[in-house]
Amino acid sequence: MTQGQKRYNTNYKKRVNVERDTYLPRWSPKGILNCRGCGAVYYRRRWTLTPPPEVRDLVESREEVSNTRCPACRKIRDHYPSGELRLLGATPKEKREMLLMLRNEEERAREKNPLERIMRILADGTEWKIETTTEKLAQRLGRCLEKAFGGSVVYKWGHNNKFVRVIWQGATVKKKVA
Repeated sequence: MTQGQKRYNTNYKKRVNVERDTYLPRWSPKGILNCRGCGAVYYRRRWTLTPPPEVRDLVESREEVSNTRCPACRKIRDHYPSGELRLLGATPKEKREMLLMLRNEEERAREKNPLERIMRILADGTEWKIETTTEKLAQRLGRCLEKAFGGSVVYKWGHNNKFVRVIWQGATVKKKVA
């Protein structure tokens, strides 16, 4: 090593716990699985809503197929959200349009990953709370609202990025993020 070169130490890097979602299996299950809750099919280490024709035929004939519940259906049953979207300051006129847009965005996200779903929508006066099965869907819904309706979006991550709270505030609401 020459005199002008610096030595870099990697001890400063943050050690993030890479713990997986507890609802995802630790090892890949063998065979084909069919979710009896939503109809998703597990094939080749992936959940899908549109399996290939030969797999679809096996699922319909119930040959070599195990019935189970997908991780998203189990999360919904156990009421275990991974993301939360709070809507503050939406006018009554905007609320219906927002709900339709959020459902459309959920369908688009579900085409890529059937485990991304809206668990439930709670209305509490002027505030709405939308719980999702994945943190990525909550982020996606927040960005979608910001793009369509303006306002501001704040992302608050929980411990080790396992839970996200996304807060959308309309342009009429004064900044009061809690």
